[in-house]
Amino acid sequence: MKKIFLILILIIIIISYILFSAPKKYIISSSLPLSGIMKNMGESIKYGTLAYYNNFSIPDKEKIKFIFKDDKYEPDLMKTNIINFYNNNSFLLYGLTGTPTVKAVLPFVNEHSIFVFAPFTGAEFLRKNKNVVNFRASYKDEIEHIINYLLKKHINKISLLYQNDDYGDEIYLHLYDTLKKHKLSLSSVGTYERNTYLIDSALNSISSSKPQAIILGSTAEIAALFIKNYRKIDKNVLFITISFVNPDKLISLTENKNNIIFSEVVPYYKANITEAKNYLTSLHRLNPKTEPTFYGFESYLATKILINAFNHLTFPYTPEHLKKIIKKTPKNILKGIPIEYKNNQLLNKTYLYKYKNNVFKEIQ
Repeated sequence: MKKIFLILILIIIIISYILFSAPKKYIISSSLPLSGIMKNMGESIKYGTLAYYNNFSIPDKEKIKFIFKDDKYEPDLMKTNIINFYNNNSFLLYGLTGTPTVKAVLPFVNEHSIFVFAPFTGAEFLRKNKNVVNFRASYKDEIEHIINYLLKKHINKISLLYQNDDYGDEIYLHLYDTLKKHKLSLSSVGTYERNTYLIDSALNSISSSKPQAIILGSTAEIAALFIKNYRKIDKNVLFITISFVNPDKLISLTENKNNIIFSEVVPYYKANITEAKNYLTSLHRLNPKTEPTFYGFESYLATKILINAFNHLTFPYTPEHLKKIIKKTPKNILKGIPIEYKNNQLLNKTYLYKYKNNVFKEIQ
């Protein structure tokens, strides 16, 4: 009898633990630039996230809460945000934006084993971090695709404009290594400081070698300014942007859209695929005045993956369990967009676009 009683007590304890171990509300926290030079990018990510969250039927929706905090694309501000998120019981970090900013908070993330999903950077060091699961393809993937395209077009005099920080260093190193594989080297390089518009030195450094193509590892605003000024030197050079250069913002800032190729990690948001159509419909419902963007579409898709994982989250209701579910996301969950978890990322394809007749057209 005593044995049966003890078993019943044990069962009650286990059931109580299961019932009460799940948090009353899952707080998903995001630090991103909602003001300053990168405001457009941060807002696109925020609205893309809310477009999915607000417009689809989600079981126990009231248990999930997104929090967005501004960091102006500054590492110290992101670090402050992350510490506050941690102290206020965030379940995970989502959509952290920028290579130098994310790199600055990794020591704190690693020390406290905080789960980070879908940071908006293609940095290679995030492909090797056990606390991070990436959604987008890497900068390395993008650069290899770009160089293969250029070489097929017999373009081998290639220069680079890059931001003088961890983001720019990533682009430089991958480009250097990729060209080296083809027994080539960079024609010239030019740098500028983050959150500034000081590009005169870069213009001089790059133009001296007369490249056929210039890869832009910058922000959209800097890319637009650089293109405008460089065309006064050479009207025929080809410009290629990395995905961190917001294509939609760059187009709005650039009068002459010719001879620009845009590298991206998601299909065009106006493509004839189910997910793109759903994104446009959902964004319009959220706010008819908000313009669709590649970043918005990327965050919309990443949010769908995240919410799907939450819908399958059961005991023990931990971020580690959620991470395992995300890694096992079905390959066909995004209609028209293949996903496969490898190299610690879910998307593995990159795309090249040109802008013509007011739309982005994929270069096959």
